[in-house]
Amino acid sequence: MMMMHNYNNYDIVVIGSGPGGYISAIRASQLGFHTAIVEKYQELGGTCLNVGCIPSKSLLDSSKYYFLAKKNYYDEHGIFFHKLSLDFQKMMRRKNEIVKKTSNGVKYLMKKNNIDLYQGIATFKKKNILSIKNKESLKEIKFKHCIIATGSKPLGLPFFLNFNHKKRIISSTEALFLKEKPNQLIIIGGGTIGLELGSIYSRLGSSVTIIDSMNRIISNMDHSLSQEIEKILKKSFIKIKTSSLVTNIISNDDNTVSVHVKDNNNGNNKIYTGDYCLISIGRNPYTKNLGLENIGIKKNKKGFILVDNFLQSSVKNIYAIGDVIGGKMLAHKAEEEGLYVVEHIAGQKPNKINYDLIPSVVYTYPEISSVGNTEDEIKKKGIEYNIGYFPMKILGRARASGNTEGFIKIISHKKTDEILGVHMIGDHVSDMIMEATVAMEFRASSEDIYRICHPHPTFSEAFKEAALLSFENHSLHY
Repeated sequence: MMMMHNYNNYDIVVIGSGPGGYISAIRASQLGFHTAIVEKYQELGGTCLNVGCIPSKSLLDSSKYYFLAKKNYYDEHGIFFHKLSLDFQKMMRRKNEIVKKTSNGVKYLMKKNNIDLYQGIATFKKKNILSIKNKESLKEIKFKHCIIATGSKPLGLPFFLNFNHKKRIISSTEALFLKEKPNQLIIIGGGTIGLELGSIYSRLGSSVTIIDSMNRIISNMDHSLSQEIEKILKKSFIKIKTSSLVTNIISNDDNTVSVHVKDNNNGNNKIYTGDYCLISIGRNPYTKNLGLENIGIKKNKKGFILVDNFLQSSVKNIYAIGDVIGGKMLAHKAEEEGLYVVEHIAGQKPNKINYDLIPSVVYTYPEISSVGNTEDEIKKKGIEYNIGYFPMKILGRARASGNTEGFIKIISHKKTDEILGVHMIGDHVSDMIMEATVAMEFRASSEDIYRICHPHPTFSEAFKEAALLSFENHSLHY
């Protein structure tokens, strides 16, 4: 029989231990708040740590090394492999160990910062009371402020809402825990998740087909990035079918999956067959069992919690951050929102988050990164602009490493030279995008970047060269 415990009183309670949640809790404790965090799963870290960012990047790195060795990439370096083999299970074990260590690290941070951890399902009873239910007990805690950071779950198709049917129709979660390498993997959705997971299994030898209803993959990014990565992925034998609408998915008795597709351009129908089908078309906010209706917290039609400019819900002592409020569903966006909320509660009056300058990264090979406006967005605003485009293959560092694919594209205001958008594809661009982000936060011009000394030989020199092209239409090396 479950027992109701006495109240514990907290200044701030955070629901959800993903990047937004646990960062919020740490900052709250640092600022002197008596803090608790609630997580329904045994492992802390949320989607990002357990079934998202961390495990996928682990497998992306492992599969990249295998792929390069298999394709004789290292031969020109004088490095040769004999009897190259792949231990798929060991690769997965390494990924699991990294996830476990990182999750344990989050637990350590909770303890180090004197944050009380409650494991169970949190439900609002009143505007200042949460019940926390698990298999052993039912507790209630009081709070002055609460931060909802419960994240999101993979989105299904209108005619196929459930995943894992016969363990063949899967979401990104199941794709990171497969017991075998697929022979033929069909991916519905050409966004970040589809490209990254498709890259992993293609490198390991799976035949991969990516199907997207839009006229290009990663359609939320600059068109130049879409065109370039599509060419690169096709060269690595990933099949890409755009402008294609999935009309049905059938799980067959022979452990195969049939995906029925209609071509948006000519109306022709086609069936693709594989042994696994990954649906990666987006994510839904996760608010199940929170009891938002008990206290009148409002959501929009898509289920996202409505918040104001201070990220307060319709109940002013309860805030929401991250995927559950929509916008870019990125771990670092959730972190920034969590820090903002806690500092706002503390009366520090932090600067408003600049949602236009949240960088995006796709960890394909080569990597893709972007910040600011795309060229199409700038056109729609009617702004006159300049473009500085510099290919990576010109760089001495790129030639020395053998990673010559990609480019940097800087878009600047034609009259003021202020940088409006930066789009990169190439080696190390997941790190290089931060130079662009910092520059744009301080409203730097292309000339400002050109006037800054960049170390040689580095990939970052491409940013300097693109900046010179953007404001003067000249380059030092191109």
